[in-house]
Amino acid sequence: MNFLKNKTIIGQIITMIALIPIIICSIFIFIFVRQMEKEFDHFHRNDVLRTASILKSAIEISENSKKTVERLIDEKLHLISKEIAKELRGKTIEEVTQQDLIALRNKYDVYNISLLVRRNDDIIIAQSSDPNEIGLSTKEWGYWYDAFQQLMSGKPVTVGKGYYQEHYWVGPISKSDWENKYFKYAYYYDGTTEFMINPYILDSEIYHATKHSDPEALIHSILKFKESEIEEIAVINANVLLRSENRDIIEPERDAPILYGKNSYKHEKDHFYIQKVLKENQMESVKLGENYRKYYLPIPNDRVITIVTDLSAGTKFFHNIIFLFVLSFVAAFVIIFFVLQVITKKYLTPIPTIHRYINKIAAGDLTEEIHVDQKNEFGDIAAHLNEMTDRISQLIVDIKNDIETLRLVSNVLSETVHSYFHVMDEVSTTMTKESREIFHEIELEVKEIRQNYENINQQLEKLKEANHFEFHHVSNFIIQSSHQLIRLNDLMKQNVKKVTEMNLSSFDAIQQLNEIIIQLDNLSKDLENKINKFKVQES
Repeated sequence: MNFLKNKTIIGQIITMIALIPIIICSIFIFIFVRQMEKEFDHFHRNDVLRTASILKSAIEISENSKKTVERLIDEKLHLISKEIAKELRGKTIEEVTQQDLIALRNKYDVYNISLLVRRNDDIIIAQSSDPNEIGLSTKEWGYWYDAFQQLMSGKPVTVGKGYYQEHYWVGPISKSDWENKYFKYAYYYDGTTEFMINPYILDSEIYHATKHSDPEALIHSILKFKESEIEEIAVINANVLLRSENRDIIEPERDAPILYGKNSYKHEKDHFYIQKVLKENQMESVKLGENYRKYYLPIPNDRVITIVTDLSAGTKFFHNIIFLFVLSFVAAFVIIFFVLQVITKKYLTPIPTIHRYINKIAAGDLTEEIHVDQKNEFGDIAAHLNEMTDRISQLIVDIKNDIETLRLVSNVLSETVHSYFHVMDEVSTTMTKESREIFHEIELEVKEIRQNYENINQQLEKLKEANHFEFHHVSNFIIQSSHQLIRLNDLMKQNVKKVTEMNLSSFDAIQQLNEIIIQLDNLSKDLENKINKFKVQES
């Protein structure tokens, strides 16, 4: 593992190879977790939708069954009411006793029978097989009172509730004013009696007839199922619940906020979500703490099904999957890491050897060769390095030989220049000295000639008169000779000057050449010092 601590290419390759699966797996885990969350949420939603669909169907079946049974019971009560009317026809309300009604009750197998009559602006129960009902007023019974008024006036009942036939109306299942029970009340008035006949039965008769399709039983069976994550189900009468007022449940279909099941898992925004699902007709959900989620689903007739699911089992299963997945990834990564370590150490072994060899070359040691016994790129690199080292070694040897040759040439040239400089100096000195001596002698001779000329000229002046022609001829000769001597003197001066200047120029040129030779010699020494840093095998 030392190669991982140092910044080696093997360590970097393994690190990069290790980082790539780490990054990929991290991204995959993130995507996997997100997808699993979506799948679990989708599974829960589908489970809730299936349950809601089953419950909705059960409610529809139950209500249809109830309506069918109720219609049968309504028809039965209709027939019973007609039979009771026949038996009481011709009697006044005072003539009908409680015992008569009890006998009729037992005969026709109903819960009780009551008789209602008009009293001023009210309709009251004047006689009943149950003495607790006698004297009850119906004026405050809302649409029930309106239905009584229409029925006893011989008009059709148009209150929009219950079931109506000619001279006959049955109200919805309702709670008794004095008894905490729910009944099916029937009312018959055909004008042949002064009172309205009211036979009624317990709603339990309807319940027993529709028990096999009752949603409450279905909810109970769903909650009892061990594999189900559903914790609670409620069918909410939204309009009643949203009024948020405590009221007696007279008619369950109208007054009960919870029609089936329980709604014990409350949420502070229950009313908001109920209104929202009714308005948008779409399912909504909200978390209840860490382990529960509550779903709101709209169904017809302004009702909402709420289903609470327990997420703890699913969350635990989800966490176990994530844990196993991460554990598998870690184990696979460790195995792959060590396999990669073995493979890279096997196939990348030449890299440290090549690295050490290159460091020796960088330090100037070209005396060794690298040996890599692999027929791949590393073998090619080693062969090229050896070839390059041989060429550099040969180049350095050639440069050393050239430096030696250059040094010899420089020495010879330097000696030649010094010898030439010495000879030139001697020749120049000798020529300058001789030129000066000759010039001096010529100058003395010229002066002497000029002096002689002047003497001759003076003597000739005296002889001027004697022979004018000869005198003139000799005089011109002497003058011309004098002029020629002067020109000769000037020419000698110029020659001496040119010789002197030539000697000085030659001296400067030799001096510059000497300086160049010195620089060349210094350059050779410097190059030799640099080349000597390399160690090569010299043949």
